[in-house]
Amino acid sequence: PKPNIQLIMSKVQVVRWVTLFFLVIPEKCHSFLIPATTASKLGNPLKAIVNDSEELSVPVSPQQTSENEYSFFDEASIYVRAGSGGQGASTFKKAKKGQDGIPDGGNGGVGGNVVFHVDPSLNTLASFSRKKGERLQSFRAEGGRDGGRMYDNGRGGEDCVVRVPPGTVVSIEQDRSVDEVDYDEAEDDSDPYRLFEVGTLTFDGPTLIAARGGKGGEGTGALKGKKQGGTRRGPQGGERHRIRLTLKLIADVAVCGVPNAGKSTFLAAVTRSDPKIADYAFTTVVPNLGVWIPGDNRKGQQKTAEDKAAGSAGVVICDVPGLIEGAADGVGLGHAFLRHVERCRVILHLIDGTSEDPVGEFKMVNEEIRRYGTGLLAEMPQVVVVNKIDAWRLLGNDEYEQKKADLGEKLKVAMGHTRLLWVSAKEKENVEELMQRMEAYVTKIKADD
Repeated sequence: PKPNIQLIMSKVQVVRWVTLFFLVIPEKCHSFLIPATTASKLGNPLKAIVNDSEELSVPVSPQQTSENEYSFFDEASIYVRAGSGGQGASTFKKAKKGQDGIPDGGNGGVGGNVVFHVDPSLNTLASFSRKKGERLQSFRAEGGRDGGRMYDNGRGGEDCVVRVPPGTVVSIEQDRSVDEVDYDEAEDDSDPYRLFEVGTLTFDGPTLIAARGGKGGEGTGALKGKKQGGTRRGPQGGERHRIRLTLKLIADVAVCGVPNAGKSTFLAAVTRSDPKIADYAFTTVVPNLGVWIPGDNRKGQQKTAEDKAAGSAGVVICDVPGLIEGAADGVGLGHAFLRHVERCRVILHLIDGTSEDPVGEFKMVNEEIRRYGTGLLAEMPQVVVVNKIDAWRLLGNDEYEQKKADLGEKLKVAMGHTRLLWVSAKEKENVEELMQRMEAYVTKIKADD
């Protein structure tokens, strides 16, 4: 009898749905399907904190927060290719009656190297980064010129200089499918590439050759002095590598505020970062990092070849998870993340304009910043930004201006300075103007230091 294809396919669909329901869905949504206490026993304390608001009032000791010390790294992969050597000339001096005389072919030139050079004016690797699926940025040195007659050796190719910030670590990526190289079995297998560190760019060692150019081929002139039947060396190709650049970042600006103030939305609006954004508190459970590049979103601005072979002089922004009352004593996640704020230069205090008591929340966060550690955070300069002003426009222009004037007057009394701006991160209103001012302010602070 012929098999019933329709019956077989229906059974396959049933098996797929059962597998999806009992295995895939619980794995994706287990933080919502099980109690917080059970989640913490399963080794996921962050999800326990997010899903059980009562646990936010439990102090966390410094020993417990030591695991939450996050290091920020900027990474980018590029492709480098050194120049190939030039071809040697196959020429001979002319003898009588058109016969070949003494060989006089010159050698080919040496290919150029790909060299990394430290540029103190840069602080990120943002210009090297590419979105997932895009081709890597390629840097190629010039090849050596061919040799000529009359012992004319070819000129060497020019080096390709790539400017990077100080502290950049250069490593060669090798596909794990290549089995010739032994590696430590304990290393992370989640990365599809093995890394072989070449060196670190510092002020003491400002240059590093990542790919060397090939040697030029020998011309016929090199046969002089060799035995009859001697052979010439052909040109060599330049080295080519897939390079990973790693830079440990220190954020210039720390975005602080209460939970659900729009910090992640602001970071996504001004940088290429893609943080988790949702309409509930404590969406961010780990710090997010982004880089604002001047003119990154401006149209009609062409980069020169020199700019393309360089990192970026942008503003590094850190989105710190929301601070609640008691964060300085270790309540919630605040204790570990306030240490990152301590390394920054400026605090961008983001206020939720739709809050019932924005001034009270501003004072609470500032009090936690003041009480943390030795109190040095309280001396760090702040820029206060009121977010979500797009919600006020629904009230009408008159009430919008009145609400803005009243809140601005109260905040300036609590702030003690006049660095107050109004934005809508969701609508990107006044965001570019804010970042241009932040860049100028951060540059001034760096110059004073």
